[in-house]
Amino acid sequence: MKSAPKGGENILAMRRNLTYALLAVIWLAVAGWQTLEHQRMLEFARKSLASRAHDLSAALSVVIRSQGRIAIIPKPRLEAALRELTNATELRSVMLLNATGEVVASAGPPMVVDTNTLLRTHEYWTRDAASFANLVALGPGTEGSANSPAILPLDLPHNGDERGGARSAQDFLNSPFLDPLISEANRRTLLGMMGDAPLSGEQVDTILGLFREDSINEHRAETLRRTLVGRPLTEEMLKDLLMMALGPPPGPPPEQPPWMNKPEYERLVQEHGVHWFLVTIPTDALRAMEAADLRLRGIVLGGTLLACLALALAWRAFRRSSELEIQLVRAGEISTRLRELNVTAAGLVHETKNPLNLIRGMSQMIGRGQGVPDAVRETAAKITEEADRVAGRLNQFLAYARPVEPAPKRIDLGALVQSVFEVLAIDREEKSVSFALTGPKLFVLADEDMLRQTLFNLLINAVEAVADGGRVEVRLAAEANRTARMEVRDNGPGVPEKDREEVFRPYVTTSEQGTGLGLAVVRQIALAHHWVVACESGGDGAVFAVRGIALDQSGTGGLERD
Repeated sequence: MKSAPKGGENILAMRRNLTYALLAVIWLAVAGWQTLEHQRMLEFARKSLASRAHDLSAALSVVIRSQGRIAIIPKPRLEAALRELTNATELRSVMLLNATGEVVASAGPPMVVDTNTLLRTHEYWTRDAASFANLVALGPGTEGSANSPAILPLDLPHNGDERGGARSAQDFLNSPFLDPLISEANRRTLLGMMGDAPLSGEQVDTILGLFREDSINEHRAETLRRTLVGRPLTEEMLKDLLMMALGPPPGPPPEQPPWMNKPEYERLVQEHGVHWFLVTIPTDALRAMEAADLRLRGIVLGGTLLACLALALAWRAFRRSSELEIQLVRAGEISTRLRELNVTAAGLVHETKNPLNLIRGMSQMIGRGQGVPDAVRETAAKITEEADRVAGRLNQFLAYARPVEPAPKRIDLGALVQSVFEVLAIDREEKSVSFALTGPKLFVLADEDMLRQTLFNLLINAVEAVADGGRVEVRLAAEANRTARMEVRDNGPGVPEKDREEVFRPYVTTSEQGTGLGLAVVRQIALAHHWVVACESGGDGAVFAVRGIALDQSGTGGLERD
């Protein structure tokens, strides 16, 4: 039979643990979900930044195309345009590489990663910046066809240099690297055709005929015709013409990037203008977006945590409420049974007092009879004494079992204490106990009979506890919350700390002559008045304090009494 409550407690504990575990799993699931969403956001932001780099590369190719004449772009002009672009956009640095991996032009600070590593990985991320390698084709614009020549943004070569920077067209024409393209005599003829007069179609054909056979394909020739006709052959135009004739640098095209499909790559290769754009973009916006997303995820996780905690507390409150309801039902059943027992006990006490009074009266008559032996008279006196003692205990039991319904009224607390002192005068004289009252004159609101009984029980206990010649003191004080405090102090042996709460339980007493109901009645009266009664440490003896007695604000004073 004893295992059933324990099993029920185990079931409740299991349900509680399962509920808390479920709430923890829900929070962890939300935390995992938010973590995945944050990773997805970062991945999307990275892809967006990479797409932005690709779009900027395409925009750069448009800028480069807009700078050239007959698909030839001077390097200073190109780098000036790139510098202007890096200053006006979010680009931090940009580098243009030809098909062989050589740097054609650059702008901005040096990149934090070397070009070979970036060409191999295509992306390189640091905390402050991200670098990307994009493959693009630089054609001469809408005027060219799919087989347009490559754009070579190189300086004109020096004499004897392979592809350095030239100071004039004369120096450029004297360079030996032009030998496979045009003979020395034709170079002088070409130099002689320079002037300010616009070139005709026949003159352009003559110029094209000066180059060696198969050195200029049909597409380049057609592009040169459209470009040169109607324009004078100036020194700058001659430089552009020779650069156009040089064609793309030797070497194989770059490898196909993993993000580019094969048809697009082949189209770029066929255009003969395949180049690498290396761009570096700061990640300030990405880090700001990441921080904002983290704050948002933190708010979601914090709200979820608070919700889980609120649900846990609600479940705990619900469980406690259910337990309290069960306890209230059980307490109601117990209270009903106790009430029935009290009624039965009160009836039994009442029926017992009648024959007891009869016995007491008969014993008194026997003791007062004429010619009754002394032994019989003494026996009758003892019967009367025992009957009085039993009647006193029955009266205490009835006082404890009787429902307490106080009727408060205005009472002079000090005068009430003095009146109880007078009632206990005989008990005080028997043990030579001194009484004392200290504190201000206080008027309180309480049931007079119940307050008198409370004080009487506390004082009689104190008188019984002290030795002959002892001292009992009643202290009165007004407290800050408009209540009074009454203490009954004695210099007796005191009450052990472990028994200071037990003494208020029924039939618990530390006195050989006590019934164990006096302090229980005091506690019952205190609860009915919403007072607090407690046994406290008083140094040499015991202290019983009654707190929370309502003050009548119309009567307070400072009179000290002894």
